[in-house]
Amino acid sequence: ALHDLQQLVGGYIEPFDVIFGENICLYVNEEGLGNCPPNRAVYATKNMVEEGYLSQMDYTSVVQEGELYTILRGDIVAVGFDPETGMDRDLTDAEIAQVGDYFTKVSAPGSGLAEALAIQQGRHREEPVQEHGVSLKDEADASRDASDALGGGQTPDKPQRGMDGR
Repeated sequence: ALHDLQQLVGGYIEPFDVIFGENICLYVNEEGLGNCPPNRAVYATKNMVEEGYLSQMDYTSVVQEGELYTILRGDIVAVGFDPETGMDRDLTDAEIAQVGDYFTKVSAPGSGLAEALAIQQGRHREEPVQEHGVSLKDEADASRDASDALGGGQTPDKPQRGMDGR
């Protein structure tokens, strides 16, 4: 199972169980921060607040419900976990629905990229949001803004000139 999980995430695995508690474990690439593109944003749940998880944005305060906690990068694999045996297991139908709801409604496709771009551009919000999700228009606008910032204002009709004006 270890080899299969490593193939699915493209490298060494790291368990991530803060979203759903100990009965559902997400596996991600251990080196994802340096090697994998942003996938999904993780927003703090009520349970994370009650457990006293520290904000990953400042490491000084307890995370607030709905606040960005972290960004998962690369492929994500969800499996059931039996804390009594310490073994992975199949997800139940209810757990499949729970994971599916979270990664379609709360942490929608594109949320990781949108949050990474917002942080990079200094537009990261401080206030928790109640409604999550990213529209394709918002994602396209954020990508265009990032591209413009990286290109230094260069456009096809106005190429960047060197210091000597050529």
